Amino acid sequence: MENTHNFFIPKTNLIGIGSIKDLTNELLSWKFKKALLVVDKNMLSLGYVEKVQTILKNLFISYDIFDGVLHPNATVTFVENGLSHFTEGIPLLHLDYSLIISIGGGTNHDCAKAIAAVATNGGSIIDYEGYNKVTKPGLPHIAINTTAGSGAEITMFTIITDESRRVKMSIASPNTIPFISVNDPLFMPTMPQEITASSGIDALSHAIEAYCATESSPITDVLALDAIRIVFLYLPRAYENGHDMKAREQMMYANVMAGMAFNNAGLGYVHALAHQLGGFYGQTHGCYNAVLLPHVFNFNSNYLAEERILAIAEAIGISADNKTQAVEQIFAAIKKLATTIGLPEGLAAMGVQIGDLDLLAGNALKDIAGLTNPGKGTLEDVINIYKAAM
Repeated sequence: MENTHNFFIPKTNLIGIGSIKDLTNELLSWKFKKALLVVDKNMLSLGYVEKVQTILKNLFISYDIFDGVLHPNATVTFVENGLSHFTEGIPLLHLDYSLIISIGGGTNHDCAKAIAAVATNGGSIIDYEGYNKVTKPGLPHIAINTTAGSGAEITMFTIITDESRRVKMSIASPNTIPFISVNDPLFMPTMPQEITASSGIDALSHAIEAYCATESSPITDVLALDAIRIVFLYLPRAYENGHDMKAREQMMYANVMAGMAFNNAGLGYVHALAHQLGGFYGQTHGCYNAVLLPHVFNFNSNYLAEERILAIAEAIGISADNKTQAVEQIFAAIKKLATTIGLPEGLAAMGVQIGDLDLLAGNALKDIAGLTNPGKGTLEDVINIYKAAM
């Protein structure tokens, strides 16, 4: 029997320079009365929240602002604070919130997705770790993106750190996909260099992992390969000059395409391993991806057909005669890109300790992101990947 491939994305995706203006028309027919805005304090100072407030006011939609996203890793505490900040224990639905809007990057979107899910499903976000455990649709969620990399605004994946276990939980369900995503490059020029770099390499990781994933399809392959091509062409430009709108727009497209690809094809060990590092040590997700990606790719190359390896090489702009040559050049190209945009070169420089690797590897093998990795590694394999990346 042939494989079937479902394709999940938000109901509406507003994409391109100036696309935020179309949000008004999208909201007109929904008759929303009250919105909860999920942001961080930096968003408040950049003027983007004010633009969204103007749209809501013009539509006579009242709103409250939750600005309790305090660092770039969404946590159980952030979610619980968001749920209780305006409710005093009363469910959000009983306070007439009919809409959640997140403005920012992946952390803000993940926090909002989790709040929206628990608001209608009950319990704690911890109850939903794993795949398809969010059984009811969350509150309608609009994700307005200000970074180019996480894909959180268009995917079913929600990553929340459980501080008590120092573990990043992967929560995946079609019921957590935002119903409108907005990717307007005019919201992205203020992205700092380090966020441009880490989010951009995250998009590359999404694309490469989606192309290698066991649930890939001809649709996700096209999206993933073009995202790879765009990242190598335009990420250094966006990093060098944040006001290069051509580069910002192209990286926005890479983010959207890579997000659509991995949302439907799956991820792999880059994310399974990086999630554990982020939960345990707390640094930026994209930085871990940058270090792990070439080493995981080396491991996975043993399980990939030559034609797929050569397709990745071609997308990067590499001319290779055979699989072995292509793997070596792809490995070098990823490392060179990461160095060019100022990302760390090894896990040791990020504070990772050899003594923690057994625990981290064991947790990585439980992460649902690894379910679609092309090669099924042992505990020793995963430890060796971590060691190679040190």
